[in-house]
Amino acid sequence: MQISRAQSLLRAAVDARRIPGYAVLIGRGDGVLLREAYGCAQWIPSEMPMTVDTLFDLASLTKVTAVWPLILRLLDAGALALDTRWPAAMGLPPEKYPHLSQTTIFQLLTHTAGLTEFMDTEGGSREERLESLYRAPLKYAPGEQAVYSDLSFIFLGEIAARQLGMPLDRAVGAVFGPLGMRDTMFNPPREKYAFAATEIRAGQTLPVYGTVHDERARQLGGVAGHAGLFSHVDDMGRFAHAILLGHEALPGAWVARSLANQTEHLGGNRALGWVVYRQRPGGNIVGHTGFTGTSLWLDARDMCYCVLLTNRVHPSRANAELGAIREALFCAVFGEE
Repeated sequence: MQISRAQSLLRAAVDARRIPGYAVLIGRGDGVLLREAYGCAQWIPSEMPMTVDTLFDLASLTKVTAVWPLILRLLDAGALALDTRWPAAMGLPPEKYPHLSQTTIFQLLTHTAGLTEFMDTEGGSREERLESLYRAPLKYAPGEQAVYSDLSFIFLGEIAARQLGMPLDRAVGAVFGPLGMRDTMFNPPREKYAFAATEIRAGQTLPVYGTVHDERARQLGGVAGHAGLFSHVDDMGRFAHAILLGHEALPGAWVARSLANQTEHLGGNRALGWVVYRQRPGGNIVGHTGFTGTSLWLDARDMCYCVLLTNRVHPSRANAELGAIREALFCAVFGEE
């Protein structure tokens, strides 16, 4: 691990105004190697400093932080199986949604269900908006391609809520509470926290601040399986630590199974919920990213992790600099092979 190199390249990216700011946490085992906030949480309308307590819109990190652990707990308890079909998991008759009658939990977790990548919802109530997604035709043949889909985890989030008998934003407490993730939540109270601002939308003069950035998550009231969760770098570090070193809130056997590549036969690198960045004996490096500029990587062999939270969509989503920054950081933290 080249921690000084990692810190230098991140600071240089902010100093060059490639991103407004970041919070980073790099750890190995029980040790913390780098914990830092640098730059600005907001540029417009006025500069606000980034701190380690700044709350970020996690975007698609919601998938693995909120939904993945709940599905694993249901699998471990026997309430679900990987081959459980979507209608059964939702308590619905398969003939009501014939195109989804064979869709399995495994396919949803690995993005092989054939669902469209994303789409806007229709309707007035949250239930009507979800129904519009359930009615959408498949875009690909199930099981034949690994194509990333927000709908997969929207569906999984609703399955978890249905199985647990409570809304997703309450159900996550079964994981976040024991892990001490007290500031990780959907729809956080704006008066309580300082946030990393996201983009200035068309026709607006102020950035999105303290409310969910993702359009589909907003249409679903800020609570969705694919996006909507907020957190800070310390809570995400607690989550990473629990995955790698074990915790009673997370079923260890299912965690280990989740980090293995499940779509290699399709030419893909999808694990159960995660992306496999480096496949190797002794433990893969897996992770996930979020559209707003968030990232989490886990090294299952060397028991190290990296949480990088940035506000790369502030003030505009047109910023494409973060990909190269992430690649350089990954090489500094996990080495080049």
